Amino acid sequence: MNEPTSSSSTSNDRTKKKSESSKCFYAFRTGLPDNSEIQGNHDLLTAYGLGPVERAFNGTRRVKEKMSAFLPHVIGELHLDATKEASSLRALIEKPPIHKEISNLSSSAMQGFKLSAGPVDERDSPLAKKKRMGSRKFAENVPDVSTDDVEKSENWNNSYELLSWMRNDEIGSDAVMEGPFGPRKVVYCDYTASARSFSSIEKYIQSEVLPFYGNTHSSVTVTAEQTTLFMHEAKQEIRAMSGCGDQDSVIFTGSGSTCAVELLVHLLQSEAGNEDVVVIHSIQEHHSNLLPWRKLAKEMRSVEELESGHVDLDNLKAVLKEVRENHGDIKIIGAFCACSNLTGVLIDVQSVTKILKSCNAISIWDYASAAPYIPITFNGETPLDALFFSGHKLPGGVSSPGVLIVKKYLIQATKPKRIGGGTVFFVNDSDEWFLKEVEHREEGGTADAVGAVRLAMAVKMKRAVGEETIKQLEETISRRVFKSFNKTNNLVLLGPSTVEGRLPVLSFLIRSPNSNLFFHHNYISVLLNDLFGIQTRAGCMCAGPYAQKLLGVDEELSREFVNAIQESPDLDRTHLRRQAEYSQQEFLRPGFTRISFPYFFTMQQVDDIVSAVEFVAEHASDFLHLYQVNTETGEWHHQNQRVFHGRRWLGYIQFTPSGLKTKAKIVPDVTDMNTCLRLAQTLALEASQSINLSKIPDGRVAVNEKFQRLRWFVLPIEKQSLQGTVFIPRKYSDVPVKQIPEILGKLDEIPKPSENDAKEESTCQVICDDVVCLLKCDDQSTKAGATENVGVDESEAEDVKQMEDWNKRVIVKRIENLRKEEERKQEWQIPPLEMYKKVTDVIHQLKMIRNGDKVLVCLSGGKDSLSLLHILRHYQQRCNKARSTSFQLGAITVDPGSAEFNPRPLIEYCRKLNIDYFYEEQDIIGAAMKTPGLRSICAFCSRMKRGRLAAAAQFHGWNVLAMGQHLDDLAESFFIAAFQNGNLSTMKAQYTTKDNQLRVIRPLIMVREKALRNFAEEKMFSELPVVAENCPACFNQATERHRIKQLLAQQELIFPDLFNSLRSALKPLLLVVSAHTSEMRTQAVQNIVNSS
Repeated sequence: MNEPTSSSSTSNDRTKKKSESSKCFYAFRTGLPDNSEIQGNHDLLTAYGLGPVERAFNGTRRVKEKMSAFLPHVIGELHLDATKEASSLRALIEKPPIHKEISNLSSSAMQGFKLSAGPVDERDSPLAKKKRMGSRKFAENVPDVSTDDVEKSENWNNSYELLSWMRNDEIGSDAVMEGPFGPRKVVYCDYTASARSFSSIEKYIQSEVLPFYGNTHSSVTVTAEQTTLFMHEAKQEIRAMSGCGDQDSVIFTGSGSTCAVELLVHLLQSEAGNEDVVVIHSIQEHHSNLLPWRKLAKEMRSVEELESGHVDLDNLKAVLKEVRENHGDIKIIGAFCACSNLTGVLIDVQSVTKILKSCNAISIWDYASAAPYIPITFNGETPLDALFFSGHKLPGGVSSPGVLIVKKYLIQATKPKRIGGGTVFFVNDSDEWFLKEVEHREEGGTADAVGAVRLAMAVKMKRAVGEETIKQLEETISRRVFKSFNKTNNLVLLGPSTVEGRLPVLSFLIRSPNSNLFFHHNYISVLLNDLFGIQTRAGCMCAGPYAQKLLGVDEELSREFVNAIQESPDLDRTHLRRQAEYSQQEFLRPGFTRISFPYFFTMQQVDDIVSAVEFVAEHASDFLHLYQVNTETGEWHHQNQRVFHGRRWLGYIQFTPSGLKTKAKIVPDVTDMNTCLRLAQTLALEASQSINLSKIPDGRVAVNEKFQRLRWFVLPIEKQSLQGTVFIPRKYSDVPVKQIPEILGKLDEIPKPSENDAKEESTCQVICDDVVCLLKCDDQSTKAGATENVGVDESEAEDVKQMEDWNKRVIVKRIENLRKEEERKQEWQIPPLEMYKKVTDVIHQLKMIRNGDKVLVCLSGGKDSLSLLHILRHYQQRCNKARSTSFQLGAITVDPGSAEFNPRPLIEYCRKLNIDYFYEEQDIIGAAMKTPGLRSICAFCSRMKRGRLAAAAQFHGWNVLAMGQHLDDLAESFFIAAFQNGNLSTMKAQYTTKDNQLRVIRPLIMVREKALRNFAEEKMFSELPVVAENCPACFNQATERHRIKQLLAQQELIFPDLFNSLRSALKPLLLVVSAHTSEMRTQAVQNIVNSS
């Protein structure tokens, strides 16, 4: 090697004056794994913050640490101190064996490591760099991220190797799902929505990031400093990828593009906030780049698209001209997507931006769907003003923040969008001063440092493969898929037919071959899932206006759909437990199925997925009668798999002294895609032959008569009949396609992934297959003739005695002879007169409470049982004053041992009320987990609680249990029993257990739920300890009781007197007093006969 020379004689003279021990120092920097090369000492690369004299040893130490990862046997020879020349290190590196070994290191192992030595040029001093680069961030000695030019063929070879590694490293590539047709390997084809994690990235985070994780609002501790450095370096990666400069701000925000747009809208507004704005957008925009601008804009203008799917530039010019003529110098914002998330068509960003700039408009770009796959040039020939993208869409970027890049001169806001920690410069008692630097001011709170690191690594991986390579791969897959889909019978592709400049994102419908209707998009998606394990997306993909245009739905038809599927505004959304928008016609919502292919799939994988879609297009009708649709959600499920059997549960994770415990689940062997295709052929034949044996309900009656014409999809009952469809998808004309370089040959040479044996995976123990309450009860509950848990008997009490430790209880005894002043301090509430009268009428009519009774109110902490306690207390006081019925009043609670349900506040509450109170603890949840073959945890829990209540009441000498079920509960139980079990029954008003030791009463059976709710809410200021119902088994999804409740609520809108009618109709069933199944039905029939 030749000795390095200084850049000028002045520099040489200056260097000669220094001592020999300070002539040289070593430094390194990181670059791209696929573009880096080891350089000799001809290049002087200085590390930020390392001086030529004082820090020469530090620089050598850092080189040593960097090299130790891959040359451990070399590092043993490096022994430099601050007094020796660095030339000894250089001499060591120049040894032929070692130099050759360093030169042959793979780029991924080197991480772009570069080593050089030589005298310091004055232009490379830290002061000179600061002058050239401006004020740097805290981590000024973070290595530069740079690339070196390499040959295109070499770049492709590196990418070629990385693709194979990515397929093996993707987390979930060997996942197995349990479906109605058997286990299937999960094939993830929804990268456009969210990408997946990679094992190596997660391992790096676990080993290098999390051990030194700390809060970024400090820099004096090693954890805080390291985390801050990670944040700055992650931001540098984003800058390097997008070509940002000092005039641009890069901000991490929220969970994706939606948060980034909201922040951008805030930044563009001044404190006054009264500037008029016109926003121009394409018809392809995602909701996140459309709805926030509607809030800001005085006027929204849409630009049409060409038949190729690109923005109509002539129409854009015309719209800009019209806006300028109508509004003068008003601010114009152009908001466009770089790629459609429905069709994958890439937009000519530079051409659109040039036209916007020619009219002095602000150019804003949504790169959410494009950023993972194409180059981003923020400061190109025509610089962009702002862009944003979602980190979670990049392969490897799962759970990473959104990114906003914006020109600093556009920022008008001086206060942060989210005011709080990390956004202020100084705060006193009366005022606050916010940070001036927008990147710091708008990243308030605790930064998502781990997500930022994950995003940076995803960006590095993208650049390692090569952005141009990715783009070519995507276009190649697009052409391959389009060629097949265009020839597929019954498959209707949405969007333009062009494949040039397009990502492999395809939206489609499957037409019924025997009618003009389509198959529902959710049905197609679930069929691909069940038959082949292919994960697709169904719906409108959050781009409603463009989706409707593709489907051929005009404005008038769109409003008809809204009227059909909208929830009634009169429904109670505050108190009814709702998991989503409620509409009985939700399944009418138009939509389609979308599939997307990641660029690292082999061509064999692509062909297999295409074959699966082609099979579904041909045989979808064969399986239709096996599936059921939920009209309230639009979801389709196989008739034998309405419950998610393979669900992973957080609720059943156990933390023990030995660590986290879950029950390991054996993963069954799965077949490859070709075998799945052959099996699907057999299944299709069997399904078509069994159609005459299936009972197919007429789903047409589920559609409101006035909305019948809006049904665009076929139902099982009518798949052979010819129908008319309400919309016809838009047909794009064919557009000539240019040929692009073919790289199929390279791809076909990629080794196919090996078929590994299925491995065991650890999963949470699912303790019930059917979590829907009351749908499937235990045997004895079913024999009782109703799905509702109607009472207790001595067998249940005996079961409890055998399994439970009776020492787990808390007893609160009533204090006798309290002074009147102390009694007045008690927080007893007086119920409304109307409600009180309904309760006392039932008590007197059915003789529920008698002289000498000892009544225990079953207290759960909910509004119903608490209200019952206060009503019976008021009734007791009235009886005492009238010297009529004399009875004792107490309360009892059973704690089932669920972490999500904590009724312990009731202990102190009942102590303050001065009543006898029994708090019984029983590990019902734990017992359920130990019970093999359990079908319903809800039925098991109810049975155990009933037994505990009965046993405890008898143990303590009480003879009456008062339960808080109301009229709504009775009506719901009646319909559940009729719909699910075919029984004419409901909860009984009162009855005596089989051993005649205990009476169960329900005094609230004539009271509406909303009356009890109003009473409880009015007394909230008196600290009623209403305990939230948070049982994980009961409320993880909509139960049958929840559905019936909503059905009755809908009917009550039409028939306001509905519950009065139901009360009269149910009266014969309420008067059944027996606990024996055989006697209950006989009495019910006799009561009906007598009432008629």
